[in-house]
Amino acid sequence: MITPWPIVDPRHGRHRLAGRLGVTGAAAGVIAGLTQISLGTRIPSWTGEKLAPVQLGLLTIALSLLAGAAAIRQTRPATPGVRALCSLALVVPGLLCFSTVGRLWYFPGPLLLAAVAVSLSNARETAALAVRNYLRWLLGLLGVAEALMASSGPPLLLAVGTAGGGSLAAAAWRGPSQKLFPLLVLAGSVPFTALAWTVVVPGVLAVLAVAMAIVVSHQATHPARAGGGQSSLTRASR
Repeated sequence: MITPWPIVDPRHGRHRLAGRLGVTGAAAGVIAGLTQISLGTRIPSWTGEKLAPVQLGLLTIALSLLAGAAAIRQTRPATPGVRALCSLALVVPGLLCFSTVGRLWYFPGPLLLAAVAVSLSNARETAALAVRNYLRWLLGLLGVAEALMASSGPPLLLAVGTAGGGSLAAAAWRGPSQKLFPLLVLAGSVPFTALAWTVVVPGVLAVLAVAMAIVVSHQATHPARAGGGQSSLTRASR
């Protein structure tokens, strides 16, 4: 069940500090991605000795921009649910890009993770929100996995996989209340699967994404059947 959450007052200095840390880390991440693209083959010991430095550099830039947008969003009025999603959009690049640009991520990565630590005001509340909306979180992680799978492929697969991963992440972010939710899920999974049809994993990803979307939509339209534990979780988050 997707429940309405109260607006959190963002004037506390903690959220401003988290935003600054996140934006700084995201800017450094963009620089790291550009360095991977331009110098990855010349300084392999610093960039992780990757076989596809251009693709991984582009992925790093895309994830850094996502983290930067989430960091900026943290400084504005937001519900606990939005803050939790922003934290996810910071922590995924913060951890994942250690594997895309190697040592170049030693500066931006800790900054993004520090922004997450600073912005989380209530661990119990965040955990309860994650439990109530775990399928949406997993759907967003599938989008990240799709973009990562496409990062070492040819240009067309890279473009489709990155766009598809972003589409799944957007579907998870906006939720089933949006009319475009099913279209975002299909656009995020079907084209990539069609291009990579000779590999099993993209097909499995598409099946999981569609199945999660169906369950999330059902929970949103039939809240009474979504599970009897909602009230206890709601109390736990207060």
